[in-house]
Amino acid sequence: MEDVVRLRDVTCLAGNNALLSNVEWTVKKGEHWVVFGLNGSGKTTLLSIIAGFRGYTEGTVEVFGEPYSEANIIEKRKKVGWISSSFFDKYYQRESVMNIVLSGVNGKLGKLWNVSSADIKRANRLLVELGLESKMHRTFDLLSKGERQNVLIARALISNPQMLILDEPGTGLDVFAREYMLATVKALAENPDMTIIYVTHYTEEILHLFDKCLLLKNGKVYAQGYSADLFTNEKMSEFLNYPVKVVQAEEHFYVDIHMESNIKEIL
Repeated sequence: MEDVVRLRDVTCLAGNNALLSNVEWTVKKGEHWVVFGLNGSGKTTLLSIIAGFRGYTEGTVEVFGEPYSEANIIEKRKKVGWISSSFFDKYYQRESVMNIVLSGVNGKLGKLWNVSSADIKRANRLLVELGLESKMHRTFDLLSKGERQNVLIARALISNPQMLILDEPGTGLDVFAREYMLATVKALAENPDMTIIYVTHYTEEILHLFDKCLLLKNGKVYAQGYSADLFTNEKMSEFLNYPVKVVQAEEHFYVDIHMESNIKEIL
């Protein structure tokens, strides 16, 4: 299988702080990876680089066989469906739902794009399917967390991407919105040519369809390989620096953590 993502010795600095250090990772066409780690482990930084929306300090990043450049970045972005509330919430507030979705046609953030009637029809169909038929012309800031997430899913899908990157898509969603989001991911994964990278720190979102796993810790790759090999009591306890029990439910993994609080001794 061909490489869709190839990272070699990638480091990303913010001042003197290393957000990522010496990351080595290869994702092949049709694979479904989960990237798992605690807050601050570098997950969003890593995915922003792969999606072509953030630079890096050292190393090489190849997406679909070659590095990003001024000449190819827009075309490459159209092949990557990038879904990240933590990223797009910084850019979108008063933009209309329809305009945000259509901005995905050319892989740009703003309104400097040309769209066809076919693009508009496709945007309509996606928004109807995602339950946003009555909110197509509302502004992004007036939507709920789940509705915003669905707008970003529509934006990601409108260009028929070859790879989907989902950055903690379940964060802030209610139980119904999260189940619908997971059902959407399952449906998209049925395409044998689709590559999916799914980032989360909620183990109950790690479906068995994500058979590959990258563990990130403090900006470094802690381990990578088959999910079934990494989600064990021993490896997860070492990774989290806390004794845990891993349960493989019918459709997903679950990490059982028992903690005690001494807060009542203070009150």
